[in-house]
Amino acid sequence: MMARRRRIGILVCALSAAAASLGLAANNPPRFDPRDEATSVPAIPSLGTEPTPAPPMSANPLWAIPLKSLSATRERPIFLPSRRAPAPAPAVAAAYVEPPKTAPPPPEPDRPALRLVGVVTGTADGFAVFISDTTRDIIRLKTGEGHEGWILRSVKAREAVLEKNRRSAVIELPQPAGSQK
Repeated sequence: MMARRRRIGILVCALSAAAASLGLAANNPPRFDPRDEATSVPAIPSLGTEPTPAPPMSANPLWAIPLKSLSATRERPIFLPSRRAPAPAPAVAAAYVEPPKTAPPPPEPDRPALRLVGVVTGTADGFAVFISDTTRDIIRLKTGEGHEGWILRSVKAREAVLEKNRRSAVIELPQPAGSQK
């Protein structure tokens, strides 16, 4: 039994060594020398063709290309300055274009564009009814409400006080037709 195990161990070692040497040979093929003409196979005279190189000994497809066919690399070596890409053109700054001048915004009016048509006064609050001079819409405001930035601050018997940006405007009801002040 012991002798049998010894024989199996020797056999396994021998097979391992053979596999390792085959693996190393596959990973380290012999160096290819293009000057070596011994690898070419003679041509068949009846076909009149040139001799062709023998198939490469490795799986590297570049080894099948003879160095004689790579004349461009020999004539223009890769690391010469003439093979470098041309230098980029210098950057040119764009000319400064002055932005178009815009007209300043129109000044804020001193008074709102409203005409007072009615008031309702109460003990705590008041209401004022206006007609817009620009749109002819009817605008109803309660004390504290606003229109176009103008806020209704107070309502009296025939007038309404509006305020905007610390400026105030008093709008009065028009005098009834035929009455004198």
